Formats: sequence, structure tokens, C-alpha cells
Amino acid sequence: MNHTLSSEKNVVSSGKQTIVLMAWGGMLLLSRLPQIIAQEFLGVDLGPQMLWLWLAVGAVLIAGTFVWATLRPLRGYFGVLTALYAATVALNALTGTAVWQGWFGGTETAWALSFFGERLGVVLLALVVMGVLLLMGQSRRDIFLEKGNWRARTGLHLPGRTKTLSWAIVGLAAAFVLALLLGWGLTQMNPGPALDWQQLLWLAPFVLLFALMNAFGEEMAFRAGPLSQLWAVIGENQAVWLTAVWFGLGHYYGGIPSGPMGAALSGLLGVLLGKAMLETRGIALPVLMHLIIDTAIYLFLASTAV
Repeated sequence: MNHTLSSEKNVVSSGKQTIVLMAWGGMLLLSRLPQIIAQEFLGVDLGPQMLWLWLAVGAVLIAGTFVWATLRPLRGYFGVLTALYAATVALNALTGTAVWQGWFGGTETAWALSFFGERLGVVLLALVVMGVLLLMGQSRRDIFLEKGNWRARTGLHLPGRTKTLSWAIVGLAAAFVLALLLGWGLTQMNPGPALDWQQLLWLAPFVLLFALMNAFGEEMAFRAGPLSQLWAVIGENQAVWLTAVWFGLGHYYGGIPSGPMGAALSGLLGVLLGKAMLETRGIALPVLMHLIIDTAIYLFLASTAV
């Protein structure tokens, strides 16, 4: 009897390990890692073809979940990422139209309209991911589309205190510190023209709008979507780190900052935001944290654009 129970436990453990490994393998194939390897080490630019390669890989992985029963729990995760890339293809076609370019593109377009168009694209991707998840039968709670419990405890406490700190305190404090460090770092790397307080006040509404659009869009599309399909399958810690690595790799090209440092910093930020989302069981606090950090970025971008 004991031998039988032990054998069954080993089978379950082996199956879980296979799912975790396949989740990581699938994530890496559906991340920027193949593009980074091809471009940085082989001198091959996969940029124009990358979306189509991701779609092909996503289709193969989804098909694999119908063939191999062990992979079936990952169907939702692979489906969300594939839907995200399909939506990106459609968005690229939309943003290339004369109408879109007339509104948000061109060298004569005001910087505010141009920035708005870029962030609108991220929001549209988030709405597509949200729609796909709801069509899959997910509830708002399943996809973290709630305020969540900001009083959830982090396990951290002040020296000499036994009561642990809430995510509201730790998350917001971390976001403000990161925003200050990031803002300082950006100005040191690329100092722009000095702005007076009147200019800053004029820019503030635009900066906050763009930061909010980007924060919600990225948290919904790039965090809530994948996390909602992963955490119950491979465990919370694995899900947080997996989505954080994918998020970090996504910032290697075009991120602020970009390159290896940008990917590493974005990945670590992804861990913080992912844990905040899972432990509060809501999207609101991660969006607010992301907004605070993005405000520093967009204030810098706006100050160099005007």
C-alpha cells in the first residue's frame, strides 16, 4: 500500500515538473529570446518576421495541448499569448492605415497626439486579451479585474516591529522610490532641456493620462492575462517569475531603459508587480504602482519632446 501511494505521488510530481518545464520552454519560445539570440549572436534580424514566428509557435503549442494530455492545463496560457500576438498583427495593420497616420502619425503631429496613439494601441491590446479571457469563461475575479485586497500582508515588517506591512504600504513606497531612481537615471543618461514649474504643470495632465493608459494596458495584457492562466497550474512563485522573465525580455528592444540592463530591471519590476497582483488578488494596486513609475518615464519623454 505504501509503495503504491509513493508511486502515485511520484507520477503526480513528475507530471507537475513536466508542466512547469513546458511552461518555461513555451514562454521562452514565445518571448524575445529567439530574436535576441539571432540578432545579437548570429547577426540575423528577425524583427519583421518575429510576430509571424510567434504565431506559428503558438499554434503548434496549442495543438500540442490537444495531442498530449499532460500539456492540456497550459492551453489557456498558450492561447492568451497567441491571441496577444494575433492582436498585435492586427494593430500593426491598423496603425499603418492612412486614417490612423493622419490622426496620430507623421512628423507634423503634435507630440501629445503621437504619444496618445502609441498608448491607445496598448489599451486596445489589453481589451482584446480581456475579451478573449471572458470568452474563455473566465470571471472578472479570475482575471484580477477587481480592486483586490490592498491590506494583504507582504511578510515584511519594520525593524523592532512584529506586525507585517500591507501591500498598500510596501507597493506604493517601492513604486515611489523606483520612480525617483528611474527619473534620476534617465536625466543622467540623456539630460534634456531644463523645464520650469509652469511647463511641468502644463505637461502633468498629459503625462498622467499616458502613464495610466500604459499602466493599465501592460498590466492587463502582459501580466493579468498570462498570470490568470498560470498560477493555479504551475504555482504562484513559478507563475510570477515566468511572466516576469517574459516581461523583461520584452523590454530588451524598445524598452525604457532597453538592452540587457533594461530587460533585467523590467524583469525584477515584473516580479514585484506580479506578486502584488497575486497577493492582493486584484489589478488596481499593480496599475497604480506601474502608473507612478511610468509617470517618471513619460515626464522625461515629454520634456524632451516639447
